[in-house]
Amino acid sequence: MDSTAVEIPAPEVVPLWIDNQPVSPGVTFPVTNPKTGKVVWEAAGATRDIAQAAVDSAAKAFLTWSCTPPKEKRRIFLKAADLVRARRDEIIQTIVDETGSTVEWAAGINADLGAEFLEELASLATTCTMGYLPTTESDARLAMVFKEPYGVIVGIAPWNAPFILAIRAVAAPLICGNTAVLKASELSPKTHSIVGRLLGDAGLPPGVLNIIQHSREDAAEVVGTLISHPAVRKINFTGSTAVGRAIAQQAGRHLKPLLLELGGKASCIVLEDADLVEAARAVVTGGFLHHGQICMGTERVIVMRSIYTEFLSRLREEAAAFKGVGVAVTPAAAQKTASLVESAISQGARLEYGEPLVNGSALQPTILSGLTKDMDLFYTESFGPTISLMSVSGTDEAVALANDTEYGLSAAIFSRDVSKAIMLARRLQTGACHINAMTVHDEATLPHGGVKASGFGRFGAQWGMDEFLQTKTVTVLDTVARKL
Repeated sequence: MDSTAVEIPAPEVVPLWIDNQPVSPGVTFPVTNPKTGKVVWEAAGATRDIAQAAVDSAAKAFLTWSCTPPKEKRRIFLKAADLVRARRDEIIQTIVDETGSTVEWAAGINADLGAEFLEELASLATTCTMGYLPTTESDARLAMVFKEPYGVIVGIAPWNAPFILAIRAVAAPLICGNTAVLKASELSPKTHSIVGRLLGDAGLPPGVLNIIQHSREDAAEVVGTLISHPAVRKINFTGSTAVGRAIAQQAGRHLKPLLLELGGKASCIVLEDADLVEAARAVVTGGFLHHGQICMGTERVIVMRSIYTEFLSRLREEAAAFKGVGVAVTPAAAQKTASLVESAISQGARLEYGEPLVNGSALQPTILSGLTKDMDLFYTESFGPTISLMSVSGTDEAVALANDTEYGLSAAIFSRDVSKAIMLARRLQTGACHINAMTVHDEATLPHGGVKASGFGRFGAQWGMDEFLQTKTVTVLDTVARKL
């Protein structure tokens, strides 16, 4: 053997996480940084048998975890929030390495908000299962309504905000007394694995949370195994509407309930009395942040015709000054958005800012006007840094245009007349509407979810806890009192 040969270290392998132990079955797949194009580590890939074992483990753990006192659950999740802050730098760097996001996105939306979510949900541990004593037809009959956990929950989390959305997928189910299997994204497996290690270090017992990822080629088999397993009682999924439909079809065949948070085509309506500088800044941030890879991202901007020219000028200024675009998660994702923009331009849309130029995984941000309904970009979620500007003559036209989409996740309205804005918000077919703020907004104390093809059900606070609790009615007939 040549003594001068340099030994190349084996790449890091992100394991599966089952029973609070790392599991490496031998099958791996590469994880690539989209900004550099280089493999950052390998990830262990789950098989059908491993998926089955992960659910079996969670089902066994449910027998004891469902009886764990609420105060103990609260202690564990508050400890986990402390660990998130202590390991903040590791979490941020992992997200940046895997997904190519900016440090600001990895820190604020993921690590910091993740700790806040853990604390808020932990605070609900002692009250989330409070039941009711409803009235009955007879004084001799006592009725009690209990709120109880389902059993094993499958959470399927995406890569675009990997830390916070993984926490959201499992924290509420666990605090309610369920156990969970997190199906991690193949694009951010290490970030999702950190969630398991943090909770294990905080005191979560073995089997209560298991985490598996798989190669893209094995997705159908592994996900199908999770959904069809008899011990799995509910599924929550955050991701594209197309994949959400496929998961809903599978769940429907097994009569299993779902919580779905899917795609969006968010509109921002700018009224005549709006602060145009603030509105333009919010539109650019909501449309270009994280390379537009946000389900709540601003895609349509609906402006009153009387202020259109001035607003467009402000919008160009804010676009030129914005620095937080980042890159797409893959070159193919950047090219997909670019193709939508190029197709719209070829059909007559006007390019008001930027060029649809792709460099690796980065697409130059664009602003378009003159879209018509026969253009794919008019209805298709771009999931990239492009904004479509439209002018209208009044609020009725603005509302109709904002609602002319299959999606219904988020919206925004800018106006100094808050009462008028609230009335308009009530007419929008969305799960949320933010007045004088951008369409991208979520926090630990609010419900989050959509309508129409943006999904159904709600994450967040007590609304999110109720998604993972089922009611049971128990009545007691007092036979002595009945005779009196």
